[in-house]
Amino acid sequence: MKTANAEQIGILCKDDQPVFTAVASRLRDAGYTVRFFEPRSELSPSQINDLALLVNKQVFPLNLPALRFARQKGTPLWNNLLATMALSSRLIGLRALEAVGFRTPRLSFEKPEFEYVAKPYYIWDGNPELNSEGDFYQQLIHTMPVDYKYYAVNDGTRVQTAAKVVTSKLYGPKRFLTQVRPRLTLTRRLRRLVNRLDLRGVGVDFVKDNEDQFWAVDINLAAGYRDSGLEPALYDSINMALSNR
Repeated sequence: MKTANAEQIGILCKDDQPVFTAVASRLRDAGYTVRFFEPRSELSPSQINDLALLVNKQVFPLNLPALRFARQKGTPLWNNLLATMALSSRLIGLRALEAVGFRTPRLSFEKPEFEYVAKPYYIWDGNPELNSEGDFYQQLIHTMPVDYKYYAVNDGTRVQTAAKVVTSKLYGPKRFLTQVRPRLTLTRRLRRLVNRLDLRGVGVDFVKDNEDQFWAVDINLAAGYRDSGLEPALYDSINMALSNR
């Protein structure tokens, strides 16, 4: 048990996010102080200096100077800064997914003749939209209107994974349907991604076509991990990040 208030953990995340609220409760029980920061807020140098670890769960451009300051001053970040910045670009994210063996849809910078998903370049600039305006266009894989969400968390000893099915936001509000057993080929590549980029946590969205092939369509370092059962792994991951300073 840590001495109360001896070390403070900051989490860039709304304080009502259910998964990280549960993780924060476990951290407090272990003797840490935990403070949530509004993800669109501008953190000051004094706030960074008070932290033993900053869990950069959700990042916006306004946060980037604070994350760079934390790195310069030796305050550890949960997910490393270079990966956080690089994967904020959807195009770089898709290239990273291809590099570890995932199948990704065809891209175009002009509106294609085939059906497509319009996307902004950066994850904070809005959600993908079906057959709309975007910075680039991703081929629509014809399938059931559901997404397969895979999560990976490096707990310090191994990379734990989980998967679930949700309704696609392209056709309406996202709704949880069920947990599923992760496919071995996908989890192998997901673990490869985590290890190559030195990540603590990541989410990848897939769709499945009519031939039972999975296509990776997005990568998300700001994953919410809802309905994943990975709260213990997230706690261990954050605790291990503190131990490895």
